[in-house]
Amino acid sequence: MSIWKYKPFLFVFAALLTTAVAAERAHAAGVKIAVVDLRRALNETNEGKAAMKKLTRHKDKLQKKVEKKEKEILKMKESIEKQQNVLTKEALQKKVEEYYRAVTELQQTYMQFQRELMQKETKATQEILNKMADILEEMGKSEGYTVILDRSVGAVVWAPSHLDLTDKLIQRYNAKYKGKGKKKK
Repeated sequence: MSIWKYKPFLFVFAALLTTAVAAERAHAAGVKIAVVDLRRALNETNEGKAAMKKLTRHKDKLQKKVEKKEKEILKMKESIEKQQNVLTKEALQKKVEEYYRAVTELQQTYMQFQRELMQKETKATQEILNKMADILEEMGKSEGYTVILDRSVGAVVWAPSHLDLTDKLIQRYNAKYKGKGKKKK
């Protein structure tokens, strides 16, 4: 009987043994790990809530413009349908072209609004996330963490609740920054 017959099992055993040894060394070396849910923190800080409200108001304003233009286009379509038997072929074709041009413009406007909203959201959230990163770095250094992982990106499947710094981050962020993002004095 050849040992190579058990090669897959030996490989798995070696991998498990290596992982166990590495984990033991990390524990012996004093590795301290924490997790944070940056998405939740972003949505629950005062500044994050204010930024989301502002973005929602802006989105609603843009949405109203789109809806107004949609109504105008719908009226154009209804007008064409009512007049299609009365208009000359050339006049009907001109109205149909105007209708399709208006639909195309609306689609372009909608795409522009989507890009604009995405840019505004990215800018607002990135500023907040940068401030959070600074606070987490301070927490990591002062509390002796080796690494702090973001569970909102899916890298952490499970961690005990005592390792979660999200609530602490939100409290420190709100204590350090006012709603406009300025440091409290």
